[in-house]
Parts: sequence; structure tokens; C-alpha cells
Amino acid sequence: MASPNRFPRRERIQSRREIGAVFDLGARWSVKGMRLHLRPTGGADNRAVFVTVRKYGNAVRRNRARRVVSECWRLAKGGLNRGYDAVFVIYPGADTFADRNPQVLELLRRAGLGVPSL
Repeated sequence: MASPNRFPRRERIQSRREIGAVFDLGARWSVKGMRLHLRPTGGADNRAVFVTVRKYGNAVRRNRARRVVSECWRLAKGGLNRGYDAVFVIYPGADTFADRNPQVLELLRRAGLGVPSL
């Protein structure tokens, strides 16, 4: 059996249409450095995508930011309520796990997805 902390392809939002639906129909929450758009889908799994704003920097910085936030999501997703599509919009800032993980957990807590408080 696969580990519950993996981040398989079926848990990723991949099409531009689905991302647009989350932006258009979902609710949003913000903390300094990040914003979460969330849309209930009623599915068996949560799906997520990680995007950076245009003025983030070069490709290396953008990719690192997405990897760090993706890792924060991967570790937190085991204790979340199921059936949501999430879009994380990442703003420029420190791209370390220690800086981004509290942001992700706070957004998930504000959204009411079952994450314990910090």
C-alpha cells in the first residue's frame, strides 16, 4: 500500500479550465506571502496546484517556491477534510520550509480543513 503522504498525479489540478473554476467559484483566504483559493468538489481526494505571481523572479526561484509549498501541502494533507480543489498563489518571500510551512498551515486552518492550530 502506498504511503498516505505521497503526492500522486491524481491529486494535482492540471488543466487551466479547472484552475479557473477554483479562482471563479471558490472562496479565498490570505496570509502574508500566500493566498489560498478553495472550492469544494465532493470528490474522494483533495487536489492542489501551486502558482507563483508573475513578478516572482527567475525560473529557479519560482520552481523552488513551488517545490517548498508543495512539500508543506504533502505533509499536511493527511489530516485534512476531503473533497476540495486548492490553488496556492505564492508571493515573493523567503523560500524555506520553516517560513512557508506556518503560512500553509494557517491558510488551511482558516479555511476550516481540519488542521490543528499553530
